[in-house]
Amino acid sequence: MHLLLVDQMTCPRCGPEFGLILLANEMEERKVMDGYLGCSNCRNQFPVANGMADLRSPFDLVPKQNFIGFSDRMPTVTEVGALLDLTDGSGNVGLIGNLSNNIRDLSQEMSNFQFVGIHREMDHADSSLGADKGSRIICGSKLPFRSECFRGVVVSGKDSEECMMELVRTLAVGGRIAIWENVDEPSELLRNEGFDILMKQSDVAVLGRNRSISGNSN
Repeated sequence: MHLLLVDQMTCPRCGPEFGLILLANEMEERKVMDGYLGCSNCRNQFPVANGMADLRSPFDLVPKQNFIGFSDRMPTVTEVGALLDLTDGSGNVGLIGNLSNNIRDLSQEMSNFQFVGIHREMDHADSSLGADKGSRIICGSKLPFRSECFRGVVVSGKDSEECMMELVRTLAVGGRIAIWENVDEPSELLRNEGFDILMKQSDVAVLGRNRSISGNSN
């Protein structure tokens, strides 16, 4: 988990107003390999092991099937870059579902972006994949990040409405969400939240955010 990402991380129990404090036991260059992320409000600690942070709150430790989003066919590195318009600049890019297992290839091809692999369940997260590239976390329905901190997000498979609303909160103005395969319901939900449909086909949709959502704060 990259050190700079910690500044954007928040307590999954207390909400986006409460940042996390890093207690690192092992570092490799600028990546946290072992340690804890702690909340000064609720005093909970969230472990980091093998470069992967487990940010599930106590209420998220029991697996919930509607949180899991997995797809059989993954977009290529080139497709991800094109869908999210990652041609220049920098920023955080979230990878929801099993696309996060390709984080090494994405990080090597587009090194100016910080890719964050976000898993919903521990059983599907292979901590050995891409441990030296990008950042990897496990979380429940609440994304442990500050509002409007992602430039782009790819959702591979199906995610719950609650989880999709968290993407609305964490995507920056001008950012894009790419939905892979399960496109109809999430596209309609995001359109109702003020997103523009930039492209929609049978197996992929891209939506852009052109304004700030009331109540979000950086």
